[in-house]
Amino acid sequence: MEGSTRPSCFIISRPMNTKHIMSLALAGLAAMPVVAQAETQPCCEQNLLQKMDLLTPASDAPSYKVKANQKTGSQWHVDMAYGYYNVHRSELGEDTNLNYALLHGHVNQRLIQDDVNGGTWLHVEFIGSWGLDKDTVRDGSDLIGSVTLFQRDLVGKRNFYFPEVAVKHFFNGKKAAIVAGMVKFGDYFDAVGIASDTYTSFMNSGFCNSTVLPLIDSNVGALAQVQIGKKNYVMAGVTRTGTAPGYDPINSDGDGYIVMGEWGHYFHKGKGVLKVTPFFQMLDINNGEELEHHRNGGVVGSVQYTINDYVTVFVRGGVAAKQQYGNAAELTGGLRAKLIPSRKDDYLGIAYGVFKGQNSADLTDENDQDTRTIHNRETVLEAYYNLQLGRYFRVMPHIQYIHDPAYSTNNDSVVAGVQGVFSF
Repeated sequence: MEGSTRPSCFIISRPMNTKHIMSLALAGLAAMPVVAQAETQPCCEQNLLQKMDLLTPASDAPSYKVKANQKTGSQWHVDMAYGYYNVHRSELGEDTNLNYALLHGHVNQRLIQDDVNGGTWLHVEFIGSWGLDKDTVRDGSDLIGSVTLFQRDLVGKRNFYFPEVAVKHFFNGKKAAIVAGMVKFGDYFDAVGIASDTYTSFMNSGFCNSTVLPLIDSNVGALAQVQIGKKNYVMAGVTRTGTAPGYDPINSDGDGYIVMGEWGHYFHKGKGVLKVTPFFQMLDINNGEELEHHRNGGVVGSVQYTINDYVTVFVRGGVAAKQQYGNAAELTGGLRAKLIPSRKDDYLGIAYGVFKGQNSADLTDENDQDTRTIHNRETVLEAYYNLQLGRYFRVMPHIQYIHDPAYSTNNDSVVAGVQGVFSF
């Protein structure tokens, strides 16, 4: 992942490395001074795994400047946000106003110090959201009927949970690492630096992560990372799929699993990165009469490139065969641009995506009747502006246009709002 985290997007392998919190108690540390950001080295002079790691600050993420305490080996970062959203659904001809508070944090604690190889670290991520009034639903999945949530970091009925509690051990001169425990795959795979979390970038979940990849969390798993040469890395991981977020990952009833890999290549002196992420998934689904075994696989690729000091672009595409959950295909792209040279911490983001659902023939009820129209594509257009007000606070007005949400026809949804984010 490029040197850009979080959570998720907060991520151990995620480039932006911005989405992570440990607990509400950390809010009391807001007044602590932030350490100035270190200068980034050219790609080929860096250790790629260290560059990909969770809290590595990015040159274009001004509010994320927390560095590890060299004495205790502690890293942490907290994002707290308030979001107001107006959702217009043309099919109902009505508007809904929503108020949410969101929280995302991460703690990275060194367990064993090893300056040569990188040491052993404990990663803990915490996430939560809640409605601020009785009319605001906590789970955004039914608000616009979209296959991609308009705000990726809204969580369901369990309003707070730990998506990851895992140990990461570096070795081979910091060029290899293993992670094991309750692993969040979205913190490692498919990390696009300028589109990885809703606290600093796009809010629609279709841009934060691939909707084709099964990037689950809260399940027992492990993965390995290896740097090859100066410009390449590979990852491979396996995780169970039976645990819902916030529930016991050890005593899960499910026997499904996911195997995922990734190859990444940095090019043009580190200005660009290409990633290819294949996966295979086996799901056990109880249909009420018998246990069905579903197997599917696919691949997702992405490219991010920094054109100059002001503009960075990305493209992501993916396909999957026999997809049971998630989308069967997607193509997304976007940019982040700094428009005012004197406001180097402000930027505009624009993204567009087309998402193809599973075959409509598979979407049938007990009478073998199609429950959705033959049209099975959804398109999303999103724009936001990040206005940095001081070191710790940002305001992000945004708007989304979602055409044919949930693959319905002659229907659209418009989401407009503003989000205030306090980061420390």
